[in-house]
Amino acid sequence: MQKSIISFVVSEKFDSQIYDLLSQKYKTTLYKDILFITLDTDEYVVLFNYGVYSCWNVSFENLEFFQAEIKDLLINPLKRESSEKFKYELQEEFKIVYDKFHLEDDSALLKIAVSAALAQNAKLSRFETKVENTIQENSVIPQNLAKYGKITLTKKAIAKKIGELFLVKSRINLHYDLLDTPEFFWEYPEYEKHYNALSRYLDISSRVEVLNKKVEVVQELLDVLSNEQNHRYSSFLEWIIIVLIFIEIVMGLYEFLK
Repeated sequence: MQKSIISFVVSEKFDSQIYDLLSQKYKTTLYKDILFITLDTDEYVVLFNYGVYSCWNVSFENLEFFQAEIKDLLINPLKRESSEKFKYELQEEFKIVYDKFHLEDDSALLKIAVSAALAQNAKLSRFETKVENTIQENSVIPQNLAKYGKITLTKKAIAKKIGELFLVKSRINLHYDLLDTPEFFWEYPEYEKHYNALSRYLDISSRVEVLNKKVEVVQELLDVLSNEQNHRYSSFLEWIIIVLIFIEIVMGLYEFLK
């Protein structure tokens, strides 16, 4: 029988207290920093500390209740959460066919291995969307440089843009480690093949490379704006010096003509 896996991206990360809170209300097991939660018979949640959780065959009612339980423990919650859904069923051999996973057993460890790849895929999708939107929103900067030879933004607007771009870049860089192979597989290496197969299927490695290139574009935009800001400040200082010299000359001429 087909069942569903839904991965939700809800925040930048979870409050560390979430593990203690959920363990008081549900049957839970902590594997490194991954929490496996049993909500009901044949309904499970695999929760990752970077703001993502995967729901295995969870009913709508139990999902709503679970989301209400954790809503106050989201750090920098997203304005709009995102989700990705896949189907799975039990078979004799592990394989992936048209977004449907065939799993050879129904163990918690296999669910965690699969969820790890799905959670990274969901988080990576958020990064991709954020960087792409940032580049699109700021495409006017190089366009103005090409058309007018200067950036048509006020000093305050440039400072705000620098702050926005820096936040995007730093938040992605700070969370790059979550796209590495999870420490979970150090203790359970026999399940790493499932994780690797899913990572290849979801094309995570090459997407990370593309994301790196796009982050470099954001850095280039930052450099352009920083240089413009420095140039304007230098020009401002130069004009102050020119005005002071002019005043000094005028005063000197006035004293000379007295």
